[in-house]
Amino acid sequence: MQDDRRSSPCNYTLIILSEIMDLHDAICPKCGGPSKDGSLCGKCLTGEIPWYVCEPRVFITRCGGCGSIKTSAGWGDSSREREDLEEDAAISAIKFHQDVKKPSISVKLDHLSINRTYADLELSGTLYDENLEGYCSLEIVWQNESCDRCNRQHGNYYEGVVQIRADGRKATTEEQEESQRIAVQVETEMQNDGERLSFITRFDEGREGLDIVVGSQAIGEQISREITKRLGGRFSLHPTLVGEKNGQKLYRITYAVRLPKLQRGDVIAVRNTYGEILHQENKTFTYLDLKTGIPRTIPESTPSRFVANVRDAAVFSVIYQDSGIIGILDPESGKTEEISRVSWRHPEVGDSVRILRDSERTIVV
Repeated sequence: MQDDRRSSPCNYTLIILSEIMDLHDAICPKCGGPSKDGSLCGKCLTGEIPWYVCEPRVFITRCGGCGSIKTSAGWGDSSREREDLEEDAAISAIKFHQDVKKPSISVKLDHLSINRTYADLELSGTLYDENLEGYCSLEIVWQNESCDRCNRQHGNYYEGVVQIRADGRKATTEEQEESQRIAVQVETEMQNDGERLSFITRFDEGREGLDIVVGSQAIGEQISREITKRLGGRFSLHPTLVGEKNGQKLYRITYAVRLPKLQRGDVIAVRNTYGEILHQENKTFTYLDLKTGIPRTIPESTPSRFVANVRDAAVFSVIYQDSGIIGILDPESGKTEEISRVSWRHPEVGDSVRILRDSERTIVV
């Protein structure tokens, strides 16, 4: 059966008009090409707006002292190659339109001098379903500036002093040298963790011990903790008000490190035997019983007598053994003597042993 509405001249005219209107809505008003909704097509839209902006010049700021690089976030240590830094700087000079999809940048560098480089950039991306390609050329300028850390170091800036002293004695050369090694290690670890201003300003050696002048309170406390952890003893903090900045009080802190009265390697007479100090912490110390080879921990108040340090021991050669007796030879004098064998040591003929003297007694350490 034929549809009467379709055959009606009036209805037919309306259908034709509707189709003409749909065709008109799908045409770009500028170029007459196809358009999804009758507005500007993708090609015309991309021609109306810049799909990227390229800065003609970018700067890289480098510290001439330590090589640090300055960014919008501040100074930072960098071990990256020059080309990598320049490529990042060139890419940062490009700003794509917010609707660009799948943006891509290819960089080619041309070094003109130590402080200037030209970069040629090839760009691509998709905007409103149109694949686009572009080209940009810019200049990269290197400029030197002293960083925050170098400024402070060159000005002898400091926020604290770590004082290395010993309880009832002078800190030995070995203790001071070990303290310096510990301090440098702490400095390296903290700066590797990003604490740029945690640096050592200088070492001052005096009659009473070593002073470590530091650029931040954080490194001062960490050095103090690490030294007392490895060498024993304790430390205390003594702040001094030095001024104000932006309404905040500024303090310099003295970290008073007190190494123990007995240091590692000291040999003492204690409880009818001899012991070699291994460690002292708080109010106790641990020693190696040189008769049994067993470590023992006792209160600091336990009566004891200092004999010597193992560094002072003389080296003797074992020339014979007989039951519980060992014959040793002094290589300097050529004299021999016999000593009792220590149960936990088993030197063989030809080996060396270290000997300390306590009056008439011989101590094997």
